Amino acid sequence: MSGPKVVRIVTRDEIVAICLGQLARVDAALEQWIKVGRRYECLEGSEITAAQKRRNELAALIASERFMDLQKRAPQEEAFLRSDLELRLANLAAQAAAARSRERRAAQAAASLVSALKRSGKPIGAELELALDRAAAGLRDDKVVAAGFALLAAPDPAQSEAVRAHAIRLKEGDERRSFTHWLAAQPTSPADAALERLETRLASITQLGDDARIADWKARLQTAAAEGEPARRGLLIDSLDVELGRALTALRALAKGREEALLLLAELESTGISDAMLTANAITEASDLAAVEVLIAEGRKSLEAKRASAAAAARRAAVLKGLAALGYEVTEGMSTAWVEEGRVVLRKAAQPEYGVELGSAETDRLQMRAVAFTQAGVGPDPLGDIDVETTWCGDVASLTVSLSETGGKLLIERARAVGVTPLKRIEAADSAPSLIAREGPVRQVRSRG
Repeated sequence: MSGPKVVRIVTRDEIVAICLGQLARVDAALEQWIKVGRRYECLEGSEITAAQKRRNELAALIASERFMDLQKRAPQEEAFLRSDLELRLANLAAQAAAARSRERRAAQAAASLVSALKRSGKPIGAELELALDRAAAGLRDDKVVAAGFALLAAPDPAQSEAVRAHAIRLKEGDERRSFTHWLAAQPTSPADAALERLETRLASITQLGDDARIADWKARLQTAAAEGEPARRGLLIDSLDVELGRALTALRALAKGREEALLLLAELESTGISDAMLTANAITEASDLAAVEVLIAEGRKSLEAKRASAAAAARRAAVLKGLAALGYEVTEGMSTAWVEEGRVVLRKAAQPEYGVELGSAETDRLQMRAVAFTQAGVGPDPLGDIDVETTWCGDVASLTVSLSETGGKLLIERARAVGVTPLKRIEAADSAPSLIAREGPVRQVRSRG
């Protein structure tokens, strides 16, 4: 298959640029992972060291030209860092909600204890009563509550030895029978579970930084928790549950959009260019997902344009260098002329009546074909065209090898067999002996010598 061909060319420079962009994304994800992890104190130093080691291993893959391994492992590392941070924050939110739930139940228990002591008629004492009132208001003090329980269970002559022993343990804070132990052992009611779910959502919203409505939501949550009438409390919880669910979904989508925009910004910066719209400030100030998506779209457009331009230049340089090594005449300015004309023709020094025509290199697909030169309509004998096409086949194979040796590749996507398509005749331009040629008449004239 030595006739006209459509080939796909990928150069080493293009592959390296892609790999550097992927490494830049990992760097940005790692920076965010460490920054947020340290802020919430949910990362160990050994974990950070291990992540940095993995990042350096990725960079070493580029240095050792293991580009395929990098392109496989970099997205995996990026995805891990993003999902791991999300999981850590979710766990922190759940822990914070559980702690708030325990505090609320402790306050409720303190309030119930105060009421029970007053009903019992036992003298509480002003200092203990004040301390219990503070505990009921949310200022948790397990020792004070334990003392209240001990007073409530204060022995009298009718009490059994077991009751007296229990009171002593509560007073002394026995780990198995302390107030903390007792509170943890109490079953969670459906209402408490619902309130804890709301606490978790509020903690997650706080992590995402939406401070404007958090104070109002917290106040409404406290109102729902304090509501004594079960039906009304259920309505308050359900209303807040729906509102917080919608808010959290929107905020998570916005956070993921901003994160993707920041990684894209890092990828852009790895190319050495900046985008007029996609900046760190623009990402931070974007108030909704739609605005972030506009920034991402513009950033991707800039990145694709930059990479396409750089890749096209690298393809032109690589092909011209490879053909020059095979004996084709390459002159200064030929790459520029190739861009301006959309094609370029190279003469083969050993067979000056023949050469090769290269089509546009602005995409990764390139048309290549052997051609014959004519002068005033006179060209080489067409009977030799098949030999020329066969030789051109060998040149393409050699070009493929030279590109692969530098880390690139050439793949033939479409080709015609030798002799199926008549060799194209090109009228050599008298004013351009450097082989920027113009297409001549289709008529083929046998050379007279």
